[in-house]
Amino acid sequence: MKKLCRTALVFTVAAISAVLSGFGCSATENVAYSTYSYNYDGEAIESPHAYVPDGVYSTADFGIGNLSSPSDLCTDSEGNVYIADTANSRVVIINSDFSGAAVIGSSFEYNGETHTFSEPSGVFATDDGTLYVADSKTLNIYIFSRERECVNIITPPTSSLLPSDFSYIPSKLAVDSAGRIFIISSGNTYGVVALDSEGEYSSFIGAQRTTLSLWEKIWRRFMTEEQKKRTVNNVPTNYNNIAIDEKGFLYVTATYSNTTAVVNAIMTRSTDNTHAMIKKLNSAGEDVLVRNGFFPPSGDVDITMSTEGNASDADIGYGPSSITDVAVGRNGVYSLMDSKRGKIFTYNSNGDLLYAFGNTGYQDGLFRQLVSIDYGADDSIIALDGTGNTVTVFRTTDYGKLIAESIELSADRKYDESVEVYEQILLQNSNYDLANTGIGTAMVRNGDYEQAMHYFKLANDVENYSEAYSNYRREIMGNYILLVPVVVVVLCVLVALFLKKVKAYNLSVAQGYSETRSFKEEFLYVFYVIFHPFDGFWELKRSRRGSVRAATFILALTVFAILVRMLGTGYICTGETTNDTNIFLSIAVVLAVVLVWCISNRCLTSLMYGEGSFKDIYVASCYALMPLPVFMIPATIISNFVTQEEVMFVTFINAIGFLWVALLLFVAVLSTHGYQLGSNVITVILTLVGMIVIVFLMLLFVNLIGQMWSMIKNIYNEIVFRL
Repeated sequence: MKKLCRTALVFTVAAISAVLSGFGCSATENVAYSTYSYNYDGEAIESPHAYVPDGVYSTADFGIGNLSSPSDLCTDSEGNVYIADTANSRVVIINSDFSGAAVIGSSFEYNGETHTFSEPSGVFATDDGTLYVADSKTLNIYIFSRERECVNIITPPTSSLLPSDFSYIPSKLAVDSAGRIFIISSGNTYGVVALDSEGEYSSFIGAQRTTLSLWEKIWRRFMTEEQKKRTVNNVPTNYNNIAIDEKGFLYVTATYSNTTAVVNAIMTRSTDNTHAMIKKLNSAGEDVLVRNGFFPPSGDVDITMSTEGNASDADIGYGPSSITDVAVGRNGVYSLMDSKRGKIFTYNSNGDLLYAFGNTGYQDGLFRQLVSIDYGADDSIIALDGTGNTVTVFRTTDYGKLIAESIELSADRKYDESVEVYEQILLQNSNYDLANTGIGTAMVRNGDYEQAMHYFKLANDVENYSEAYSNYRREIMGNYILLVPVVVVVLCVLVALFLKKVKAYNLSVAQGYSETRSFKEEFLYVFYVIFHPFDGFWELKRSRRGSVRAATFILALTVFAILVRMLGTGYICTGETTNDTNIFLSIAVVLAVVLVWCISNRCLTSLMYGEGSFKDIYVASCYALMPLPVFMIPATIISNFVTQEEVMFVTFINAIGFLWVALLLFVAVLSTHGYQLGSNVITVILTLVGMIVIVFLMLLFVNLIGQMWSMIKNIYNEIVFRL
């Protein structure tokens, strides 16, 4: 019995350990935060941990006293950590194994003189061990050798090329392999300050653009020069931090006061850099950052705005992330720091979010105020807490190492080898879209396009799905190359024959006379109306060629066509793998639009001496809708066979249908009421305005009924309570 219990206990512990290891941590680790990414719909999807805290260190542990308001952190190629201990006027250097620490700042010699830091705010270490320190109070850049001896002091630039209103307060900096220094200067709106290896001013790089709304641009055209002077200047946003990769590209971060515009850019999946929180600048100052992920690199996507629309930085529950630092890793991977919520967001070179982790709090792995991050020599992430005055080391889990390995294999174009790694990732996280994309890419290279389409669709990767489908279609069409033009010709001939027969049928009906019309006669007459609108709508009313039943049938066809478009449009055109369309709501909306149009038009034309009744308006309006099913249904069918480059043809076909309907409705109003052209234009415009008024009144009425019901319910509850 004891042996059986012991065996059961061993299996239980093994199972728990396996489950926990599947989520990137061992049974003994207790991580205080969740790791997650976002799917295409902007929903946070929890994932295994890619990084877990491996140690939290205080400089007091090394016998050099606590940090005080530290503002920056960096590492060198050996893993040593450098901290700008601002309020203590010093730079702290922690050994790569965190076994000890040293200090620069109490005093140091240069050219026979003694110097000290005042407010060191930025640090950067090169591969050869040279340390650069930016002091925001002395305005100097201090350079130290590997032996921690000061070898140069760069004073503020004094070039005549600098603008007269230039403000130089160095706060953060980066240095390239040639020794050129790139400085973030507080209060400077001209971009990154570039100095040559001698410390002389070279240029400004990547100046931010001013952003004016369309209304502001229009309004300023009507303002006098005096009014323009009195308005608040719209100045570019200043960068707040900088990093550099091994190829010399600069990564700069920024935050914006107009958080509504930032959230709008995120929600619309904008690839424009107008409100981008991170930019990648080349030597010419051009932003070359790729933003092809589900959402632009900007931190959190699931955002709640305050009731005022703009959330304050102090309220971490509202507004977008506050990106104030960036760390650059290997193979184009970079991490953004959200100082508002204490989180770290890691992206690949394509702009896909790999994982996000962290939060505010007092437990290991959480931060009271996250102020700086950088990558260690072993791909660990070093994070600085400016309020807790601690340094946290995050080590990579097995799950995180798999992601890094997959990225490296893809960068080396070893796609077949990466498939095995991606499959291991999917075993731990079935929601990891990049694994499906990676497997799909490998299958494309092997010519298995159909299976590649399956994986790209799982990843919601429309661009790669379209490319795979294009190859798959070419492969299939190669077997039926002669059949395609035959099918097209046959379809064209059938349509031509149908229209010819309908034309002959309508002509024979017009030549004959009958007190009653059959449904067939009434319905087929719509094809005469759409090709001969002026005569068609005139006879529709005067000769009673149409009817309510035929008009209702056409309306039903239109509703059906719209539903077909909603439910049957191809994946490449919609970019969505699931369709949550509410069919009944869609039908109600279409019917409501037609009804409100008829009511609005009847109300106006009764005051403007229109000749048509409500029945005439309804019949004419429904007959005018026929181009929608005629064009929309074929366009929907075609949408399932086009590539991403051919989507415009589907859009063009649908546009023809809507424009044709608009023209027919205009002529319908003209003929039904006997108006002149000018009066008809005014009537149509007022009808559209009337529709808006009717909808507003309906919403107001529904809201009033709701308030009345709430009041009656409260009165009833009060009476019941008192009784």
